[in-house]
Amino acid sequence: MTRNWLSAITYGMVASFIIILASAVLLASLLRFTSFAETSGTALPIIISAIALFIGGTIAGSKMKEKGLMIGAITGLFYCLFSLSFQYLALDRAPGLIQLVYFLANIAAAALGGTIGVNLFSGKHRY
Repeated sequence: MTRNWLSAITYGMVASFIIILASAVLLASLLRFTSFAETSGTALPIIISAIALFIGGTIAGSKMKEKGLMIGAITGLFYCLFSLSFQYLALDRAPGLIQLVYFLANIAAAALGGTIGVNLFSGKHRY
């Protein structure tokens, strides 16, 4: 690999965390200041997480400029490992089967984003 893969993964992870934190603040504000109920938006965090990892994978792939599927999947895997370790260490909860399926979907979203990021921003145009 000609570029630093760790730097690309870091950029993707930071972008994903910024999107997740911004959306968490937005959702918390909606819960606090509106009549939006917690039970009415149960799928919303899952969708936001997949979108954030897709964007993070796209950024990682664009920084790496090659092997987008691998770099996106590694970005998604690192994000899921961080989330899993936070859940296990801070909240003292083990993951269930459904959550592992969500983790696999997040890794797939980041891998797809990495592939698109390499091809979208590669600068190699063939006409």
